[in-house]
Amino acid sequence: MIRLRPVPLAFALLALGSHAASASTAYGDLNNFDAVNDTGQDCHGFEIELDDVRSTDITYTYDWNHYGAPKIREDLSDPAHPKVFVRYESAKNPDGTWAAYTAMPAAPLAPTDGHSCTDPTRNDGCEHFGVGYYGAPTAIRYNWLVDDGTGNLALGPAVAVATPTWTYYPPVAQNPALPPDPVANPIVQPAAVVAAIPAPDIEVPAGKDFGAPVWMKVIKTTTHNADPVPLAELISDDVDGDGEQEWRNNEPDEVESEWKLVQNRADGGDLAPALAPDEMGDGNEVVTRRYEFYAYNDPNPINQGSIDGETGEAMCDAVDADGIHGVGTSTVTDTNGDSYEFDCASLAVVGDYIGAQMVAFAAEAPLGLVDHLQPADTTEAYTPRTVVVGGNSPYVIAVTQGSLPPGMTLGEFTDPDGNVVPGVLSGTPESGGSYAFTVQVTDADGTTASQAYTLEVAGPAAPQQFTLNAASSGTGSGTIGGNGLACGATCSVLLDAGTTATLTATPAADSVFAGWGGACSGTGGCSVTMDADAFVSALFDKKQFTLTVAKAGSGTGTVSGGGIACGSTCATTKDIGTQLTLSATPDAGMVFSGWSGACTGTAGCTVTLNANASVTATFAPAPAPSKYTLSVTRSGPGTVTSKPSGISCGTACSASFATGSSVTLTAKPSTKKNVFVGWSGACSGTKLTCTVTMNGSKAVTASFK
Repeated sequence: MIRLRPVPLAFALLALGSHAASASTAYGDLNNFDAVNDTGQDCHGFEIELDDVRSTDITYTYDWNHYGAPKIREDLSDPAHPKVFVRYESAKNPDGTWAAYTAMPAAPLAPTDGHSCTDPTRNDGCEHFGVGYYGAPTAIRYNWLVDDGTGNLALGPAVAVATPTWTYYPPVAQNPALPPDPVANPIVQPAAVVAAIPAPDIEVPAGKDFGAPVWMKVIKTTTHNADPVPLAELISDDVDGDGEQEWRNNEPDEVESEWKLVQNRADGGDLAPALAPDEMGDGNEVVTRRYEFYAYNDPNPINQGSIDGETGEAMCDAVDADGIHGVGTSTVTDTNGDSYEFDCASLAVVGDYIGAQMVAFAAEAPLGLVDHLQPADTTEAYTPRTVVVGGNSPYVIAVTQGSLPPGMTLGEFTDPDGNVVPGVLSGTPESGGSYAFTVQVTDADGTTASQAYTLEVAGPAAPQQFTLNAASSGTGSGTIGGNGLACGATCSVLLDAGTTATLTATPAADSVFAGWGGACSGTGGCSVTMDADAFVSALFDKKQFTLTVAKAGSGTGTVSGGGIACGSTCATTKDIGTQLTLSATPDAGMVFSGWSGACTGTAGCTVTLNANASVTATFAPAPAPSKYTLSVTRSGPGTVTSKPSGISCGTACSASFATGSSVTLTAKPSTKKNVFVGWSGACSGTKLTCTVTMNGSKAVTASFK
């Protein structure tokens, strides 16, 4: 939905008209004008005061003059009546002189069309200024700025808008039973003459090239020698009562009317007519205008209408003398992309009456951003400035390149009245300098606009800064602290140039600090002077403990497990919390007697290293058995017996005997024909007897033939 906004002039006329005799002069409409320096002295700036509006109402400021972009200041000393001052002012040279000025013209300047003094490379006594705004100021004042004699700027003479004084009679109820009489029964004055123009809802497809069109009927009345013009003469169809409507028939020389189309382009181009005073000559200095507004009628906007379906452009840009139909032929494109030609005269293009004012008028443009921003200062809060204009809220606003000055924000702003205004730059900049950034905005219709800005901030620049990066490494963990750092794995901090950063390394409970790396070394303190970006690392390792393994006892054996294999004594060092499982293996003839130290018993040994630890494994010879076995093998015919008894080999060839005892074996051939050949194994010889000491298991062979 596109809404129309008036830019009121009527109040400014009332405020300034009385100064015409002694004040300087401006040519052009009130938000885009040439100001002539006929003050009698050099000037060093210009100020525009708008009463009963806020800084967030400012949508436009002209900056192509000797003073550049103006400063904007909001005066809230009277909360009920805020004021905004748009102030163009000269800077100072190093020697204290003014850097810019507007000279007195060498000769009087003739009235211009309000756009002749736009070249700041020339200084011929004329400058171009302007301010656009929402809202309805109750007064607008213009003043040159002059040197007050102490090197400071002060308000100089007021600048009069080139328009006469005029008389307004408030709306009065007319008695229809009595004849009209200017005093006894005055003509009713339409309230719309001073009321804000209602904002008509005109449907315009989203994303079109053009904003909503509206017809403006301009009724112009010339004045002679700044004589007042009664407003009644501008609103009555029959001033002299002769039955003729002067605006439409037999108009006198001093009154004329014309139709103009008001429509804005999405690219910022304004198709609205220039509302500047006419050059009248012959002592006729100005033109007073009444503006009547009528909706642009598009009977069938889809197929046979007078609005181009692709661009949204109003194609009938002139109105016939009947005040209803268009003039000429035009070619339009419908929403399907098909083009056709039609005769505007066949269409009633003038729609419903909207209202009337003594105002300049601007149709709200499609989505856009202001083209520049007023400078800022670190010593004061930035006067909140609307950046986004037009389009349909809500908006999505982002800084896509660069960055705002630190301390400033761009987004929704709540003014002192509690109104939430979108797309406002505000805050107090923290450091001086030149800040370049690009703002992008997308409105509710999906239309996108962007604008690059350079915001100049007066005040001390932020000190040069360097980045200190810190990181920890190693098997352990810990923190690095100091100068704003508090990091585990990695962190960084910006520090002013020349700052000496003093860092500490604090290991975790299970870790130890092993030393610095990067810009520091060793295990002591770490200090870094920030004359460039720097990097510091801290090495943290896990705490380690030693497990010592020893062997005891008269026996022998081995201890293994956890990566160790111990003979008599061994040790291993591991990270805290490491769990080691040991096993003890006795040699032959030996036995494992048990653990002592960090383990006990004879089962497996598991040690968790949360401190240094020791373990001892005890080995001993295996105890001797109570009996040993004596085995006899017989070869050939014969028998072997034992004393003590137990062996009778033929049938029993082995027996157990007490440890340490002596066993005598006797060999006996089976017959007289047989012969005992001899012993082997634990016995030898050919005697029939053999004695064996049982200090172990023994084996004996007896051979017969």
